[in-house]
Amino acid sequence: MINLDSLNNYLCFSIRHLMKKIDRQLGDKLEGYGISIPQSFILYSLLEDDGITLKEIGTRTLIDSSSMTVLVDKLENEGMVERRLDSQDRRAIRVFITDKGKDLATEVTSIAKEFNVFLYDLLGEGNQKEFLHGVNNLINGLE
Repeated sequence: MINLDSLNNYLCFSIRHLMKKIDRQLGDKLEGYGISIPQSFILYSLLEDDGITLKEIGTRTLIDSSSMTVLVDKLENEGMVERRLDSQDRRAIRVFITDKGKDLATEVTSIAKEFNVFLYDLLGEGNQKEFLHGVNNLINGLE
């Protein structure tokens, strides 16, 4: 059992500390493109499945609905996405990526992949699968 007399041994603290560092470093890389990490997740989701609803994007990206509206507003104002009413369900709004958004998403995806390779390299080849397995165990166990 890990000694929990030190804050650094608390898993919650260590994961939060790691995420802050990841957010800062990846955020700095994306800043030059005028896009935030959550906005990049939205564009990536639309590259995978264009025309999904705001709710579906939120579920995939783990972004809550109040933040989602603001993020999509910014992307729409920049000409990266456009909203359209669903022809089958007037209450639903579908989001479509524009050509400009596709170009940016492609560049940003390349940066994200490079950053993930960097993170995997830091883990070392012997630890990568174990780390992912442990993280997925935590995610599934907390659902």
